[in-house]
Amino acid sequence: MIPHFWGPEAAERLWITFGVSRVALVATDVGERLADHVAALDPHGSQAAASAELTALRGTPGGLATLDGLGQVPADQLPILTPLLLDWIAVTSAPYGATGDGVTDDTAAIQDAIDAAGNGGVVYFPKGVYRTSAPLDLPRGVTLMGSHSNLMVGPGMGKEDYPCYIQALPSFTTGAMITIIGEDDGKHPAINGEQRICNLMLDGSQVKSGNLDGIYARGNVQNVVMRDVCMRDMPNNGIITGSNGLGDLPYSWRLHSVMVDNSHSNGYVFDRNTDLTMIDCQAIGCWAVGFKITNCANSTFIGCRAEWTGSHGFHLTGAWGNWPGSGSGTLSACSTDRCGQDGVRIDATGNGPFIVTGLMTRRDGRNGGPGGGGYAGLALLNRAPVVITGLTCYVGTDDAGTAGTSPEYGLRVSGARDVTVVGAYLHGATAGVVQGGTNERIRLTAITTVAGNNYAEDRVQSAT
Repeated sequence: MIPHFWGPEAAERLWITFGVSRVALVATDVGERLADHVAALDPHGSQAAASAELTALRGTPGGLATLDGLGQVPADQLPILTPLLLDWIAVTSAPYGATGDGVTDDTAAIQDAIDAAGNGGVVYFPKGVYRTSAPLDLPRGVTLMGSHSNLMVGPGMGKEDYPCYIQALPSFTTGAMITIIGEDDGKHPAINGEQRICNLMLDGSQVKSGNLDGIYARGNVQNVVMRDVCMRDMPNNGIITGSNGLGDLPYSWRLHSVMVDNSHSNGYVFDRNTDLTMIDCQAIGCWAVGFKITNCANSTFIGCRAEWTGSHGFHLTGAWGNWPGSGSGTLSACSTDRCGQDGVRIDATGNGPFIVTGLMTRRDGRNGGPGGGGYAGLALLNRAPVVITGLTCYVGTDDAGTAGTSPEYGLRVSGARDVTVVGAYLHGATAGVVQGGTNERIRLTAITTVAGNNYAEDRVQSAT
């Protein structure tokens, strides 16, 4: 932060602030001023030479600290963060007054703070449980900043142990906990965007019915960034985007280290969100699809993971790239584990090729436990080109050795067009690779296939 100029005062001193507290640079007799300063700090020394200003500052927050017996600055003398100076608004500060006590409905207080922040403002949530009963409407250029997102639950980090999130009240059953709207409806702008959500967790565990989502955006919403965000126990989807009915759609979003944990529908639902980038994002325990991606042209997924989903881990679907200048998607170093149906399913149409590199699928196709069902680690039912390099699909049971061995197939190709796989280890309970329907231009090169529970049997090198 650039220091603010607070002086000079009669050309005697220059006040400088670094955003937390301020210090004085004295251009007069340094020795005399130092003596005054020492005298002001010494409660047993003479105060006669100390200036009234220094005396008033001694022992005050951001002033001249008086050390305690351990040589430390007491907590009540630490600098006070000034929200206006930092462009931060704490939702608990006046006049907003959110409580974060896990009981009070803080919706109105939080929304007031959001509305007051303005473009470039940061709305900060200190440690606490902030209960809401209606969507928080996030306007252009505002950042929501929590103190911790709690991506995974571990010892001492449960909901009760670590009170640091926004929680939907039981009566909050429809809509979404946070909404971002790009639509000229009298309340929102036709073009919205540049929102930031960081270090924040949304909790829907208290809502026992309904279709509440975590985050919902519709219309022309551009350049949203989420970093270190968690949505947990949502009654419906974790994050969902869509059209405003006028053909306008969100685009150019960036998600980093985002977790959707145990949503009762899908984890991520992105529909025609062009130029989407997701890095180190996870969907775990979602009851339907982990990542349901429909026609999100020119999109990239790096190091993303789907685990324990009820349906597919990743589902790339729809008519991709059906307008000029658009392409398909890239998956790099992504992984799946114990998904209920296919680990990754690509059944999209279009002319631009999907690029899949370093995909690892494991124990998918649980099918409710017994396996079977024709599911695969990777299922290609596409009419768009797919190029795959470095693919691993292998079988297993649940961690405790329970349930059946799955998936039935390592790779399933059916009714597909223009598929190229180079370098793969494909293990399925029934077969490493199965082809069905009418496939066109399928190339499998330098692959190893394994069938059954015996990892040593039926190893075949294929170059067809």
